[in-house]
Amino acid sequence: MKFSVIKNGIDPVRDNIAESIIQKFLEHGDQLSDDVNEIQFVLNLIDVDHPNIYRRRSQSVFVISLVTGYNLNGTARSVCYTTLVRSLSNMLICAVPTNGHGTEIYFTTPEAGFYHLSFDPEAVYQRILPIAGAHFATDNSMSVDLPERYCGSTPVVEKIKQYGRVLNELKVLPAPFPLQEFLPPEELRHLYKIFGITGASYGNLSARENIEELGDTTFWMTGRGVNKANLSRVGKDILLIKDFDLRRGTALVSVPPEFDPKARVSVDAIEHYLIYKSLPGVGAIVHVHAWMEGIHCTRQNYPCGTIELAHEVVALLRQTDDPERTTVGLKNHGLTITGPDLDEIFARIANKLQTEVPMFN
Repeated sequence: MKFSVIKNGIDPVRDNIAESIIQKFLEHGDQLSDDVNEIQFVLNLIDVDHPNIYRRRSQSVFVISLVTGYNLNGTARSVCYTTLVRSLSNMLICAVPTNGHGTEIYFTTPEAGFYHLSFDPEAVYQRILPIAGAHFATDNSMSVDLPERYCGSTPVVEKIKQYGRVLNELKVLPAPFPLQEFLPPEELRHLYKIFGITGASYGNLSARENIEELGDTTFWMTGRGVNKANLSRVGKDILLIKDFDLRRGTALVSVPPEFDPKARVSVDAIEHYLIYKSLPGVGAIVHVHAWMEGIHCTRQNYPCGTIELAHEVVALLRQTDDPERTTVGLKNHGLTITGPDLDEIFARIANKLQTEVPMFN
């Protein structure tokens, strides 16, 4: 991979750690580059109080921001996540000097992953690599071709609305992150342009509905950043995916004439599409930031919406006894749950969900 380093100000602790990380990437054959058209990621050296934003040209460039944290006194998680959002980063690395001579490294991701380890350049490299080398598949292509009989609602759509409310009652829908409180209007516009989001909320639901004139793998899915506890409109909160352009990483979405032009399907659409395509018996999928005991779990902490995560989840499902009716874990993230329909899924999991997702190094 090729990458750039952006340095904001001077911080000896941060800068020494950054140099060790850079050298580790170079040892592994990666290359420094100043050409913004060829880099895969940026190591952005920032300050917690003034987290400078690297204004990437596209979402294909990942931003790994590095800061030094002093006197966090139990506030590390909130400080790190806020700094992650304010810097528009794919991962935040916070170096916290200890009372001795060592340094603890805290990793934070947009999926609410938060874990730490003692500083070791190779260990840090191994945790950056899955993110920096991943490929997003989160673009949307809207077509106003949803058949009229589906434009208002359907029984499948109503089930998605119903179980969105149930997820809220089960307390596994963290509140949407208030981006407007932390980002000025200019950066909010940039965030929408790059990632197609205006809010950060967690969890999603989808369910098949066969619409022959649109394709052989059609399914409804909740929208990006919407409040799953208050789903209402087709073409805004719930969207119909009719296919996926894997080469372009683009969901092909069928919408009614009166659709919301800012609506985008959940970033996990690629994962759901590949599951439905690979496992014909799956009729519904639920993703929540919760946990269950005794489940298979992904090995890497890939970002949501990447083709790498989608392929790993499908492979993991195939390792279970019944891939079309099972639950698997996403490392430091949550659960993907398959079933024949939403009724069956919720009857199976309702009393087993743990709201706290365990974090693994």
